[in-house]
Amino acid sequence: AGRFAQLNRWEADLVERRLAIPSGPPPAPLLQVSVVANGSKLWFAIATAMALRPGLRRAAYEGVVAVLLATGTTQVLNRLVDRPRPPADSPARRALPHQPTAPSFPSSHTAAATAFTTAVARRNPRIAAALAPLAGTLAYGRVRLRAHWPTDVLGGVVLGVGAGRLARYAATAICSACSRTRR
Repeated sequence: AGRFAQLNRWEADLVERRLAIPSGPPPAPLLQVSVVANGSKLWFAIATAMALRPGLRRAAYEGVVAVLLATGTTQVLNRLVDRPRPPADSPARRALPHQPTAPSFPSSHTAAATAFTTAVARRNPRIAAALAPLAGTLAYGRVRLRAHWPTDVLGGVVLGVGAGRLARYAATAICSACSRTRR
């Protein structure tokens, strides 16, 4: 906690004073998007809907692989970095039905959203363009809800882009391995 004290103070000032992001209760849609995205459920649901359309199955598959890569990596980084979250005493944070307890860096919600959108963009840019505002809303919401610091969200974006780009190769490797075991 001590090693992040100066950075946390700087980011708290950034959020509260410079960016003037409200700390009061959040708008209901912002809260709902954040809650639905817990455990990547939002992205898995979207992938399921996409997989029902034959032309979108590979994009859905690569999106799921990207989410799994991103969230797995965030779990490891959370433990290695062990950055504390913003204080839980703001009305925005208290609006969350379940308080996050894992370390703060990087944002898993943001990493999953960015990874899914990035992976889908390679196969279907139009669907990704529709998903991008949702991913952006989720990323903003993590700071607005005081669940993450801005650099946690930025780290989630960077990690998500990397996972989304790697998903193509990982998905191909998984498909190859599966076809070899069926022979």
